[in-house]
Order: sequence, then structure tokens, then C-alpha cells
Amino acid sequence: MKDKKFQIFVSSTYTDLKEERQAAVEAILSAGHIPAGMELFSAGDESQMTVIKRWIDESDIYLLILGGRYGSIEPKSGKSYTHLEFEYALEQKKPLFSIVITPEALQSKVKIMGVEAIEQQNQKELDKFKAIVTSNMVEFWNDKKDIQLAIFKTLSDFIYRKELIGWIRGDNNINTALLAEEIAKLTNENSELREKLSTMNYIPKQLYAGLEYPEMLKLLKTTIIHVRDKKTDLFDYLMQKAKELSLGVLRVYDDTFQLDVMNKCIEFGVVQTNGNTFKFKFTTDGQNFYIKTLSNNEK
Repeated sequence: MKDKKFQIFVSSTYTDLKEERQAAVEAILSAGHIPAGMELFSAGDESQMTVIKRWIDESDIYLLILGGRYGSIEPKSGKSYTHLEFEYALEQKKPLFSIVITPEALQSKVKIMGVEAIEQQNQKELDKFKAIVTSNMVEFWNDKKDIQLAIFKTLSDFIYRKELIGWIRGDNNINTALLAEEIAKLTNENSELREKLSTMNYIPKQLYAGLEYPEMLKLLKTTIIHVRDKKTDLFDYLMQKAKELSLGVLRVYDDTFQLDVMNKCIEFGVVQTNGNTFKFKFTTDGQNFYIKTLSNNEK
């Protein structure tokens, strides 16, 4: 329903990600939804975490923007407030997604902001937190535009989720008679379609990140990359790394070239991070594509 608006709780460290938070707020407003974040509210006499939990409870979606900082520490738990917010959203089974900074973007921020852009005291805690974050629904960002695009893309998917209640203006009255008539019409059409499908030998096509096998193969083969001054394509590169990706043990570390290649594979939906930023594995679709390739080669 286009009139439904979602309240989205935006979580991040504060001083190093002010511009990125603002970009996120602008994207949420442009999409017609309602941003919420702790910098907008005063905790009053209540503890900070009590207020945070209430606002997460009252929000429809939780969004985390993760940069290079772990954030200020909550005294009792020893964890950052950002970490606690994320854990609470998970515990409450709140629909959530995260947008995580890439190594290249972090390097750029360090050049601009200096050490204020990176964690100086709690790096181990940040690494553990990032591993938890990247094991859930995640996008990666190089700049503010990536953040906004990720928000538009994700919200367009979330809007069809029935469990999200959202907000509807009180003056948007529902004509129940027309709604009942429309439901009856759709139910009848659904029954007719089911009857037609039952008489057909329908075999759904296997898709790989939304593409059929020949389409994904063409996409990978036409994506040209350079490895140590030698030109190759992304398909051949993936086949060379397939065993490591299948086992989830491919490590890239600070190899800028390989990180760029892996980010491209992530965009295509065949690779994902495995526990941290520098370790990668096939997605389910990527693994199925590799198995299909092996099967074709054996014929």
C-alpha cells in the first residue's frame, strides 16, 4: 500500500558518520517514510538504553550504518550502544538491514578525518560486532550515494512484507465494500490460475541471483578484469577460486585488486563475506551456479 509509511530507526556511531546519517535520513524521507534515531531525542530522566529500546520497539525497521568506529561504551555491558541496539533489534526479531563501509571507503575517510574515523581502543570488539552484522542482511557502501541506493532498494522490498504494520493517515478511510469485492475477484482469479497450472507440465527455471544460467554465464564472461597485468574475465577468476569460495576460506586482506573483484561478485549476488570484511564464500546462488557449471563440463 503506497500510503503506508514505515518508521525506520537509524543506528550508527555519531561523530564519524554525521554526513552518512544525514544521507540516510534524506533517503528515508524521499522514499516517503519516517526516520528515527537517538540524536533526535532527549532521554530525560530515563536511562539511555531504556529510551533506545522503546524507540526500536515502536519502529517498523532497524537500519545500521557501520563505519570504522565501535562507538561509545555502555558501562554495565562493556559493549557499545550501537552494538547493544543491534542485539536488541535481533532479539525482538525486528526487520533489519545493515550498510557496512568498504575498506576503500574507510581509507578515504581516514585521509579526510584522520584517526577520528577508525577505532583506536576496541578494535577486537568492533571486529566481533562486524562479524555478527555481516552474517545478516547487509549491503556495502563506498560513498553516501551507495547508502541512499541501498535504502531505496531495501525499502522497496520491505514494503511488500505483510508483518510490517507501518503508519497510515487517519483520513485515509478504507471502503470495506470495495475491498471485499476486490478480494473476491482476486480469489476467483487465483482459483482459475491454480486450475490452469495443475493441468500444465510446469517446470520452474533455475535462477542464479535472478538470472538464468546462460545469462549469469554471459554476465561473468563479459566482465573483464586484470590479474597481474593479464586480462581475464570474472567467470574464469571465480572458477580458479571456486574451491576456496565453496569452503568459505578465501581471504583477501588488504589486496585492493581482489577486494574490488569480490565487491563486484557481491554486486552480482554470487559471493558474500564470511564472518569478516576480508573473508569470502559463495552465496547459495553462487554455489548452485558453480555446481551447474561442473555438471555442464562433465557432459
